[in-house]
Amino acid sequence: PPTRWEKAVFAMNGIVAQVSHIDPDGVDVVCFPGSGGEGGMGYDIYRNVKDIKGLEALVTAHEPKGDCKMGEAMDVVLKEAFERGFEERPCSVLVLTAGRPSDHEALSKSLADAAKKVNKDADLTVTFVQVGDDEWAENYLTQLDTELTTTSADGEHIDIVDTIKDEEVQKAVEEMKGGESSGMAGGLMGAFAGAAMGVGGVYLANKISKDKRTKGWNGQWKCIYEGEEMAVLDVKDDGEGNLEISGWQEEEGTSVGGYAENDEGGFNIQHSPPENENKVIVGTIEDEHTIVWDDGTRWEEVPPEDVHWAAYAGAAVVGAGAAGATGYLLEKKFFNKASNNVKSDYVIVLDRSSMMAIPDTGK
Repeated sequence: PPTRWEKAVFAMNGIVAQVSHIDPDGVDVVCFPGSGGEGGMGYDIYRNVKDIKGLEALVTAHEPKGDCKMGEAMDVVLKEAFERGFEERPCSVLVLTAGRPSDHEALSKSLADAAKKVNKDADLTVTFVQVGDDEWAENYLTQLDTELTTTSADGEHIDIVDTIKDEEVQKAVEEMKGGESSGMAGGLMGAFAGAAMGVGGVYLANKISKDKRTKGWNGQWKCIYEGEEMAVLDVKDDGEGNLEISGWQEEEGTSVGGYAENDEGGFNIQHSPPENENKVIVGTIEDEHTIVWDDGTRWEEVPPEDVHWAAYAGAAVVGAGAAGATGYLLEKKFFNKASNNVKSDYVIVLDRSSMMAIPDTGK
């Protein structure tokens, strides 16, 4: 069976691949314990990650070892969040952990102190996800979820922390089997498959985040670069593999593109910019509503009026609607923001203690 560490790394990759596109500065990934770098032996931090290329190699260069001491890592995450402030955008923290931290009392105090300093819980949120079925971890997460509430800077009741226990992840994965989805929610659910099944979740993740497009590429597409919307493009598909693209921000006229089905049952796709018809920009179809291009741009399909792709995605995963265990996970603070494409400073905190080295078959 895969180790908890393998499950967590697979989940991290899937989550970063999704949320890096809605974090203007890129995702910060924090691992604890550290390896002697910026955070000494307390933590390692990989800043401003905008794609997953090379990320896994950095994170896995050091094997899981040592105590599950999370406090120092969380302290620096919270400190930097308050230094940035929340006027421009909120901060959303996700913690992937196997056990109850050995410094859990100090960690709980740090979180409570942070909650007292924010004006509203949407500004700063921390979602804990249990990797594996350690009973101590489950009990601690239950305590965090039910007891860690406090009063905000304005005197209002506030709750910045929520949790997802292993049993809840397993239930959601069972619901996902036999379903297909797309968009941000589909990608996040694929990451949950990794958290539950490790590398064995690749098949399910690919099945959930399907890139098969069956009705052409006609429609409007937001062209996004480094988190900023550059233009809304009108794409016309002749149904024979040819695209006509208009709506460029600074260029008149149209540009062209093309696509063809590949051996895997998906599509190869490319286009040329309006200023240089001889230049070829190659796309990767992330899902049927999202294309990532090798010039650093990203196209997201504009849904019909009063429709949200994430809602479609959740419905497809669950079968009848975003309900049950899957919908429950998507309502958790970190994933609710991500699935609704809320621009945020996204931070992932990854447990690299010896507890993560344990093989885990799940419940």
